Amino acid sequence: MRYLLPGTALLVLLLSGCGSSSQDGVLRVQVFTGAYSSIPVHVADELGFFAKHGLIVEKLPANSSSAALAAMIGGSLDVVESAADLVMANIDKGTELRYLMSNEGTNYVNVVVGNHVRVPGDARDYRNVFRALSGHRIGVNAIGSTVYLAAVMMIEDAGVDKDDVEFVATGSAATTMSAWQSGSVDAQVTFAPVPELLETLGVAEPYFVLADDGPLALRFDGLYGGWVTTAALLESRSDDADAFIAAVIEAIDWIRSPDNQAELLEIARRHAPVSALSPTQNDVVLQKMIDRYRRFWGYEISRDAIDKWNDYALHFGLVSKPIGFEQIVYSGAPVCEESPCQ
Repeated sequence: MRYLLPGTALLVLLLSGCGSSSQDGVLRVQVFTGAYSSIPVHVADELGFFAKHGLIVEKLPANSSSAALAAMIGGSLDVVESAADLVMANIDKGTELRYLMSNEGTNYVNVVVGNHVRVPGDARDYRNVFRALSGHRIGVNAIGSTVYLAAVMMIEDAGVDKDDVEFVATGSAATTMSAWQSGSVDAQVTFAPVPELLETLGVAEPYFVLADDGPLALRFDGLYGGWVTTAALLESRSDDADAFIAAVIEAIDWIRSPDNQAELLEIARRHAPVSALSPTQNDVVLQKMIDRYRRFWGYEISRDAIDKWNDYALHFGLVSKPIGFEQIVYSGAPVCEESPCQ
């Protein structure tokens, strides 16, 4: 079975506007709207790590990696965050992309189930959970996204017909909350801050994290989500790419340090905001998210992770043949030679 990436021509047109080249000296970096995974870029920006390395960064929002990649290929972004499946699919089609670095070394995706859904048996057995979700509506950020394909893999493993569930594209954290408040979804395959928010509101429960209890094929070490650019940018602006890597490594190391948690909470309040909560509840959600996410951060890329992503992409027909390590990873990227990766 070959899965097609979602149509992107209109997205490229809307995001690129009339011009397709960045302003001189400005690196246009995508951030996910309201998502905690983009915090390293906000930290590097606000704490001066980008400026320290001579970079001027413009942060531009997107709701999914598929939309961000389309915008970058169309010329309106320079660096985007994406898991490797969509990157490999574009490389297989002839687009030259390269990972600059990892952002999360392991799989941070959560499966969250509404409290109104009955799941008999082991709630951490993904096959059992997805059998119970047959006939229900499952939210994902976008149809065709990495999160969506992970849900499809778990449904297949559970022996459930994909047509027996309804996928709902819920977009950003804010629009995902609206979907839950309107009763449009019964479960969600998602990432921070959505699991923490749904849990705090008492409408759903996080059942498991894919890094721990997902399929073995989805338990990556040394690249889950990472920062990607084009080969063309590396040819003309490799110094900027190297500066971006250095700044974000500093940001991730800063985020990991327990000494910085109070300031990190302030930054998270600004960039991963939570609506419909009191200030006290909001801080509870954000602190829980910070604590849970700390173990996922990582900037090194491993060959084993790329091999596992190749198996995954071949499974879904996203690539016609394996993508070589040097074909997807920038020569200046931080590389992990042995586990655990940094």
